[in-house]
Amino acid sequence: MGIKLGTAGILGFFAISGYLTTVSAQRASSFREFASARMFPFYAGLVVAAIAVAFFAAPLGALLTGGHYEIRSGLAFLGLAVLVLSGLTTAPSIGTSLKGNVDYLDWNGILWTLTWAALCYVIVAAVVFLLRRRSAERHARTVIALLLAATTAADSSQIFAKGFEPDRTAFVLPLIAFFLAGSLLAFYREQVHVELLPAMLAAALALAFLITGLGPVLTALPLTYLIVSAASLRSLARIQLSRDVAYGIYLYGWPVQQLLAALHLPALLPPLGYAAVALIAVLPFAFASSVVVEQLDHRWLQSQPSRQNAHMELVSAH
Repeated sequence: MGIKLGTAGILGFFAISGYLTTVSAQRASSFREFASARMFPFYAGLVVAAIAVAFFAAPLGALLTGGHYEIRSGLAFLGLAVLVLSGLTTAPSIGTSLKGNVDYLDWNGILWTLTWAALCYVIVAAVVFLLRRRSAERHARTVIALLLAATTAADSSQIFAKGFEPDRTAFVLPLIAFFLAGSLLAFYREQVHVELLPAMLAAALALAFLITGLGPVLTALPLTYLIVSAASLRSLARIQLSRDVAYGIYLYGWPVQQLLAALHLPALLPPLGYAAVALIAVLPFAFASSVVVEQLDHRWLQSQPSRQNAHMELVSAH
């Protein structure tokens, strides 16, 4: 059907991110407030994860595999992540620190998607805040719907022309489509309800698109509806964690699995057992990431009034 479980998880992440980003933008009184709530934690988490991989995971990987760690390669890896450019080029291997692993080049194959997530953040924020400034925020949903339609049409034309090739380039438009689908549902969250018939219809459409090979992009809206609907179920809403670790799992899942692969665990455990071990192993890193990012966000917020006061003092001095 063209979509693996890991890929489905990435698409789901984009769908949920689109929904939450839009809700956050609508509720924020200013772009600064939105940036603090969504964009700063997103970027801080990315940078912290890149530092952890470049200077902790990679040296440990070299030790476990008998490979060679290169700090210059680590700095190059970090630089791409800090500039949010991992999605535009191939991430450099960090020496031979993954020697012997099946994927011996890429320490964090998920970072490339965050380039496009950042672009989607900017698109949604621009639509909401620019239209709000013109007192036309009610048209934001129309703009998002048109962008989703354009993205779907562009990707569909590529699929019809040459088929779907499961590489990074081919997944860019589906990622954007899922983000926009989540955003669109956020605009209609008061009108869209969790009901059996729409859910069955959405599932049937998604399955039909997957079977026909059009799944990566045409399933965006029906699958996003199913994901958001499932997340809103009362039985799942009762499941609460003290911290949001989902983003941390997304960031650290790949490098943790690379370390587990260096220990040859995939060959020793059945797939489900390995998946369980990987999830348990990544949770401490995800939790620590949420703590660090929260502290950075708190410090950034505290610095804002002082910066504003300093600016006012500078203006009054002149």
